[in-house]
Amino acid sequence: MFVKKLVEKASIKKPGGNSDGLKASDVDPRLVFHYGVPSYGNKLAYDNVQKILALSTKDGRIKLYGKDNTQALLQSTEPVPSKFLQFIHNQGILINVTSNNHIEVWDIDKKLLSHVYVVKEEITSFAVIQHSFYMYIGDSVGNISVLKLDQETWHVVQMKYTIPLSASYGNPSEVSDDTSVAHILPQLAGESKRVLIIFRNGQIILWDIRESRSIFRTGGNVPQSSHSETKKVTSACWACPFGSKVVVRYTNGEILIWHIPSQNIGNDSESDHTSQNTPMFKLNLGYKSDKIPIGSVKWIYAEGKASRLYVIGASDFASPNLLQVVLLNENTESRTIKLGLHLAECCVDMEIISTSTEQSKNKQGSFTLLGKSGHVYLYDDTLIERYLLQCQSKSTPSLPKEVSVKLPLADSTITAAKFISDNPNVLNPGDEDHIQLLKNYPPLIPIETKPKDGSIMNSANFTGFSKVKNLYITGHSNGAISFWDASCPFFIPILQLKQQSDNEFSSSDTPITALYFDSNSPLLVSGDQSGMVRIFRFKPEPYSINNFMSLTGSTKKGTDHIIHSVKLVKTNGAVLCINIDHASRHLAVGSDQGYVSVIDMDGPNLLYQKQITSEISTGIISLQFQTCSLNGFEKNVLAVGTKDSSVLALDSETGNTLSTSTVHPKKPSKALLMQVLDGKGELAKGSITKEGLDTSEGNHIDDTTKQLGILLCSEKALYVYSLVHVIQGVKKVLYKKKFHSSSCCWASTFYSHSDIGLVLLFTNGKIELRSLPELSLIVETSIRGFTCSPPKLKSFCENQICCSPRGDLVLVNGDQEIFVASLLVKRDIFRLLDGIRCVYRKERMLPQEEVVPAPVIHKEKKRGIFSSVIKDFTGSKEKQVTLMETEDTKESIQELSVIFSNTNFPCDADNNDNPTNDENELELNIDDIDLDDPGEKRKDQNILGALNKKKLAGKFQALKGKLIDMKGNNQKTSGKEEQQEEKADAVDQIKKKYGFSSSSNETSVAKLAQSKLQENIKKLQGINLRTTEMQETARSFSSLAKQVLRTAEQDKRS
Repeated sequence: MFVKKLVEKASIKKPGGNSDGLKASDVDPRLVFHYGVPSYGNKLAYDNVQKILALSTKDGRIKLYGKDNTQALLQSTEPVPSKFLQFIHNQGILINVTSNNHIEVWDIDKKLLSHVYVVKEEITSFAVIQHSFYMYIGDSVGNISVLKLDQETWHVVQMKYTIPLSASYGNPSEVSDDTSVAHILPQLAGESKRVLIIFRNGQIILWDIRESRSIFRTGGNVPQSSHSETKKVTSACWACPFGSKVVVRYTNGEILIWHIPSQNIGNDSESDHTSQNTPMFKLNLGYKSDKIPIGSVKWIYAEGKASRLYVIGASDFASPNLLQVVLLNENTESRTIKLGLHLAECCVDMEIISTSTEQSKNKQGSFTLLGKSGHVYLYDDTLIERYLLQCQSKSTPSLPKEVSVKLPLADSTITAAKFISDNPNVLNPGDEDHIQLLKNYPPLIPIETKPKDGSIMNSANFTGFSKVKNLYITGHSNGAISFWDASCPFFIPILQLKQQSDNEFSSSDTPITALYFDSNSPLLVSGDQSGMVRIFRFKPEPYSINNFMSLTGSTKKGTDHIIHSVKLVKTNGAVLCINIDHASRHLAVGSDQGYVSVIDMDGPNLLYQKQITSEISTGIISLQFQTCSLNGFEKNVLAVGTKDSSVLALDSETGNTLSTSTVHPKKPSKALLMQVLDGKGELAKGSITKEGLDTSEGNHIDDTTKQLGILLCSEKALYVYSLVHVIQGVKKVLYKKKFHSSSCCWASTFYSHSDIGLVLLFTNGKIELRSLPELSLIVETSIRGFTCSPPKLKSFCENQICCSPRGDLVLVNGDQEIFVASLLVKRDIFRLLDGIRCVYRKERMLPQEEVVPAPVIHKEKKRGIFSSVIKDFTGSKEKQVTLMETEDTKESIQELSVIFSNTNFPCDADNNDNPTNDENELELNIDDIDLDDPGEKRKDQNILGALNKKKLAGKFQALKGKLIDMKGNNQKTSGKEEQQEEKADAVDQIKKKYGFSSSSNETSVAKLAQSKLQENIKKLQGINLRTTEMQETARSFSSLAKQVLRTAEQDKRS
């Protein structure tokens, strides 16, 4: 017995099948386009110049949304979530810091990953210096490093400048347990000079970049509650355009506003080297009482009194206080004006998107929220601002309404779908029609405000299917059937049919459960959950032009120009599968109660119903008409596949079973697909004669290439049975493959130019392509995010997958996203794909000084903490101050380049290895000396403090000696030069006569050098005079100090 089974298994593995089947060179499974909002989102970023919104996911995907309805999807090398996501504004570069401490540099223009910079330490904070390519990263130890992005290669390079914990935090004995860097905030209006460092334990340090030292400290020793609860910093942001106020949120729900000295405010000199431990203001928004930690905050500056703070609570449960918007102005101290936005779920991130265009005068914006489930919610930010201002005047404004970002496919859930690509009847029209339709297509996320010229839903002109290259048909839970033109990546609605009920006077809201479409006829058959089958026959094309329509299924006026007739037939149970035999014009319908119904479409008449009973699970998943030869006679059979993986055959004309038993595996599992195959690796279409079948033995078929086979795919295994054996109730396995690692959740067959293949999708996201009928593995891959979840009890599956005969897959994930994938190599199924994926355009780039406008702020009279950010200017002159620094941005960045390129805290090991490093590298050029009034220079530009004064003085003396020697040599040679001038003039005339250049050029170079030398000597003389003056001033100050001391001592004695 054991030897017999071993021989049978050997015969299964190596049959005489088609050896020239589908090959690896024929397939290339890949994602062609992604539309919508990807699942599992966790971070948002926005480029306000290019108008690009980025959304990263927990599995390493980054979705980009640009102007003109453009979208693109990037994929990181590893499926890990993002820690930080930020644009290099106006440069087409996106920085993604992943949870495994990798810094990814994405070139948005090329949609390529330019560089991955690996950081050994755990990154806890990240910031980009505006208008530059410099970045800060803070780690869990408390150290901060400076990185630079090389503009030629887009590679990340680490600079020598660092901010170690020992230098920023102060006394090592005062260092607490948690000194990780929670936030790095370059000070507004002075990002090239100062940076604010906020540690996890609450310490706030203001760091001077040029002086490499801490100049202000606050946030420490904040009084704790009576329970001595420990609170940590969760998030922070500026609350002032000059960086003089910072909002810090804590794990216990507290929100404190701290004062930070700013260079644009006149009390800066008084604030240096000081510290404070008392916050300016405390916002009470109810987070602390509800024990909700603060997740993230964002501050928006607005002209007038509309600056506001957006606060998100970090909680797993929905709460009325999770999302609040607070108005920050001079009235905040006396009255807190806030708006609570109620969401169905907690949010993980937020962004403010500016939707204003160059033509629009009024500012418009969209408050964008990313939910924990991955859904995106939108609020009109102008309505939020209006609500807060009206609350300030004690009026009763209306609440802003939430808009959930959903797919524009339909208002109801998709319950069934079909995809037909490469329509053989298409007339191949140009792209002009689709370009115009895409311009009017509603944006998924409003990146820009468009004029309201009507929705795409009532602007489509449906004239027939002849212009549709790819057709997508969907059945919905409300009973509607929609047709979509999928010739371009955006699915454009072209027709909708609303099903009528059986009484012909009302529409049916019963969910659609099965669809069948024949593009040659054309003919549409639908089945719903109640067992109603509808047969739609279309009139010949072209149809008259009409707007997007809702058809009742009858032949009333307004619909008869498209639908020829609609016929209804009632069956038992929800319809699961539909198939047609075009030769006999019979329609087969299978239901979830195990009924097989065969209908004559000409009537329509119900020819017969046959119930297939099962002890495990009822339900018919597939029906296939086939003609074969039995005992010398041709027989029309109907192959039936059930949900419990059983296979049997019926007489297609009478419905009688052709055998007393069914064929099924030893361990049944849920069946997904059943398909009749011929022995050449093709779907069976014709008649094949049975040869050599011996029902007593079941193994006397000599030529297996001429066998009809039945492919059965279940969650646990693949089987290819012999059809002629199945008709007799005999189990004959031709090929078999079991699944071990994961369960299969979806399967379909597809064609190449000459062969057929099988695609399998598993619950772990794995995709397998196998050849038929051998079931040999061709390719194993995965498409990130392309997964299928089993349906919940008594409900429809959230994911709807369908495959065209040419191997083009469409997966709709709920109301969020659409995946379009292709399996075959060199398949180009979409029009206008490159233009839709172009989210970044270089022609939109602005000059660096125009990237951020400089609004003007006037001084105000009121004296609240938010009344004016420039109230303490020194001097009494009336003037206006812009939000931007007055210094030139390019000049500041060049200074940063010099500072960051030098080591500010050299290690001891480096000093020991290179003891003469400074002596070798420090070269002083006389041209760098400027004798202008030092009072006109900015203090922070004085680099002399960073140099060794003794070595600098030595360099001056050495240079002075060289110049004196050179002066003496010049005086000695001056006499000889006068004698040679006459000879030089004669030579120059001869050269000029024959077209040669004059030697006066060479002489002029020497004269220039001499004049430069004399100028440098004058500079040295000026330095000597300045040095003498400084020495005299120092002596006078010393004598004055001694006199003051003596006077003080005499006062004490008296």
